[in-house]
Amino acid sequence: MRPVLDFDFHFQYTGARPTWQGRSFVMLLSSSSKRAAAWIVVLGLCAASSGCGDPLREDAVVRLGDELPGVPAGPLHRAGQPCLVCHDGSTSTPFSVAGTIHLRIDGAQPAASALVHFADGLGNTYRVATNCAGNFFVRPGDYEPAWPLWVRVEREGWTQVMESPVNGDGSCASCHAPAPGPGSAGPIYMIPFEGEPEEAGCP
Repeated sequence: MRPVLDFDFHFQYTGARPTWQGRSFVMLLSSSSKRAAAWIVVLGLCAASSGCGDPLREDAVVRLGDELPGVPAGPLHRAGQPCLVCHDGSTSTPFSVAGTIHLRIDGAQPAASALVHFADGLGNTYRVATNCAGNFFVRPGDYEPAWPLWVRVEREGWTQVMESPVNGDGSCASCHAPAPGPGSAGPIYMIPFEGEPEEAGCP
C-alpha cells in the first residue's frame, strides 16, 4: 500500500493507478521527495487562491465593520461585539471568555467596574472586572472553562444571574447582541429599567 494525496486535502491508501476520483486528481506518492513536491503544489494553490482560510470566520470579521472613530484597537474597542471572532488566537490575542456589560436595559451606557463571576462544569471558578467601556476578557492561561459555564454579574448592589449556562461559545455577544431579536437575548445589563446616565466614561 502506498499513500496518496488528493486535492481535497486528505490522505487515502490505495494500490490503484492514478485516477480521477470525483473532482479530485489522486497522485501516487512513492517517495518522500514526491510527497514534499505534492505539498508544495497544494500550498502554492492555497496561496494563489487564498482558499485555505476559514471563509465563515473571514465573513464574520468583515461583518464586524470598521473601528469606531477615536477608539483604537485595544481593550476598550468594539464594545458589544463578539470578541472571539477575532480573539481566537489565529490573528489576535486569544480569549476564552469575553464580552460587554451594560449599565441599563437600553444598553446605552457601559457598566464599568462590574464583577463577572464564572463557575464551570467542573466547579472551577473565576472572576474578572469590566473596564470603563464595560468590556471584560479572560485569557486561556488565567481560566479556560470546562463547559458548560454559569455566569453571575454584580455591581453596586445589583446582581444579574444568567438563567441558562453557556455551552461552548465564549463570546457573550454571540447571543447577547445590542438589539433583542430572534437570534439575540439583547445586551447584558445590570439595572432592568432606564434612567439617568452616570457620569462615567473612558479617559
